[in-house]
Amino acid sequence: MDRYLVIVSRDRPELVQELRSTYGQSEEVEILLDRRQTPRQTLPRKDADRRSTLQFGAEVEGQGFFVTPQLQGLVHSF
Repeated sequence: MDRYLVIVSRDRPELVQELRSTYGQSEEVEILLDRRQTPRQTLPRKDADRRSTLQFGAEVEGQGFFVTPQLQGLVHSF
């Protein structure tokens, strides 16, 4: 079963409730409020992980949330 993590911008906390209402108690979707304290640096680097971090930051700030697949067996430390 595919699982997804939805991270919502700290500037849009109302989206957390809205998304939870939409997805209910779905086991396929986990919704979290972005807990980063400061904006990430936006200078590009050569490695792919950094580019994905930049994409994450831009989407959270631009549309208010970011959706990413969760890898099975991976435990996040949010």
